[in-house]
Amino acid sequence: MESLYKEFARLNTKQKVAVEEAGNTVVFAGPGSGKTATLVLKAAYLLAQIIPPPRGLACITYNNEAASEFRNRLEGLGVRASGRVFLGTLHSFCLNCIIRPFSPLVDPGMSDIEVITDPRASEFLKSAANKVGPDLHPFDLKEMITKLRSRMACQEDYSGFADSDLKILQLYQQALKSESLVDFEGIVEQALEIIRENAWVRDFLAARFPWVLVDEYQDLGGPLHKIIEELVAGGIRIFAVGDPDQCIYDFTGAEPSYFLELTTRKDFETVRLNLNYRSGKKLIAASQAALAESDPRDYKPDPARTDEGEILFFKGASTDEHPNVIVNQVIPELIARSLRYEDIAVFYKRKNRFFSELIQAFDKAKIPYFLEKNDKYPKTRVTRWLQQIIQAGLELEHEAVSTLDLDELERTYDAMLIEVDGSVASPLESRVALFKAITSVQDPQEPLADIFKRLDTLLDISRLMHNPQDLYGDRDTWAFLSTSAQSGKPLDGYTAEDFSTEGKKQGKLTLTTNHSSKGRQFGAVVIPELVNEVFPERPWDPKKLRWERRLFYVAFTRAKSVVALVFGNVYRKKNGDLRQTDISPFVREVHKRLKEQ
Repeated sequence: MESLYKEFARLNTKQKVAVEEAGNTVVFAGPGSGKTATLVLKAAYLLAQIIPPPRGLACITYNNEAASEFRNRLEGLGVRASGRVFLGTLHSFCLNCIIRPFSPLVDPGMSDIEVITDPRASEFLKSAANKVGPDLHPFDLKEMITKLRSRMACQEDYSGFADSDLKILQLYQQALKSESLVDFEGIVEQALEIIRENAWVRDFLAARFPWVLVDEYQDLGGPLHKIIEELVAGGIRIFAVGDPDQCIYDFTGAEPSYFLELTTRKDFETVRLNLNYRSGKKLIAASQAALAESDPRDYKPDPARTDEGEILFFKGASTDEHPNVIVNQVIPELIARSLRYEDIAVFYKRKNRFFSELIQAFDKAKIPYFLEKNDKYPKTRVTRWLQQIIQAGLELEHEAVSTLDLDELERTYDAMLIEVDGSVASPLESRVALFKAITSVQDPQEPLADIFKRLDTLLDISRLMHNPQDLYGDRDTWAFLSTSAQSGKPLDGYTAEDFSTEGKKQGKLTLTTNHSSKGRQFGAVVIPELVNEVFPERPWDPKKLRWERRLFYVAFTRAKSVVALVFGNVYRKKNGDLRQTDISPFVREVHKRLKEQ
């Protein structure tokens, strides 16, 4: 309890207001505003002071990494995520707190459904599109269907969609239902239907969770918003944290309007966190240049911060030149500022010609990098878990056994045990099993196939993968990894060191997409491809340009100290031709804002 009071005392005035607010609350949390600390303290405060056992709360996060960080911070305050607390993604909440416990009572046919992975779902969707017409197979098919489904689930107008879109969706959903399958969007849609049509389900949820906390509300889409409306109607209090300026996942149906709608409700209080603890004054001012001039955000730096941050401009006339500019000019400038490789992130929009040439330039210059979107094998929860086990084994000879932290590995292990059959080993059994697995890995050059076979025996991984409700895609990942490491397969020749090193970020700069930078922070960020018609992209309309502005804003605000902008006025089209245009307006706007300071 003492640590809780100490952490609460460290909060600023507005954070304290949010934590102590007794009713429904909307929290505007800009970049670096300490939203996670506020969210964690809110949960700890509610559990310790407001909600008597056995009742508890649910905290819905955007992804599993956020849930893991939240859990670690909560336990750091002496609050363990026990049966009183649900902590996980929206899909996990819908599946485990609504569909599993209540669907057998509402519709017994829903109890035997299996969650389909995204790759399989894509095949079903393509098949449905081909049945409607071979020419109805656009590159954004999934995005279009996702938006249509969101509109329909929210009972919003979808008259702008073509009849063929509706037919594709109908055939797709019929195909899934015929095989007792549900995709990720379907999980949320079914949960919404259950609580919308059964008031008693809301009553049960309110009895268990008098409070529901939602992180990154602006990214979770319309169906989540409708679920929240139903929960409020059932008496559950909501603590929604988000930032409309950071709503960048339009292809998933996310819309900032849902978050903003909460602020107009009379039964919600609004709190704005306007202190930025991440960036200096100059970075904060420049970052807002790309947003609406008519709506200043009034963000301020931490009063204790002295440096203002720095924005560097590098010109490479064509995007073809940007890889060499980054390698020969940008990275040396950042290293000269005493930044280490692991402090630096280089962002890109998508895997294209520029991306390929950037990889080649890094390899040629022998610059170590961690590629987050590596396509050699799937990156799901089980991938990271296996890499950590192998890495721990290889490093064990350099570490004291007493300092080996098994907490994260143990939590993942227990979560998989619960998911497969509801059982869980005792803490001692879990630790013993994991320690045996870790200590079995000793030779950095041991073939990966041999390691996977031994770990499967020690941890019974194959059984863990027999989970029909596979929200993480672990089942397909394990099938790929365990077979691809065999002779003649893609990972043949991979060693323990190869696999663990690819999951290790220390000593490497991070190479990831602008979208994947969300929720992260780095000492310095590099944003290339700042050519008009590339970033922002062409073609665009006012709405598309707003999405591009938010994407640039998110990428820019990941930096603690330095932002390097690589710009030009020429780019190479898909057909290989060069096109002359102009430099990105984002660069001009940032430069103008800096001159005004």
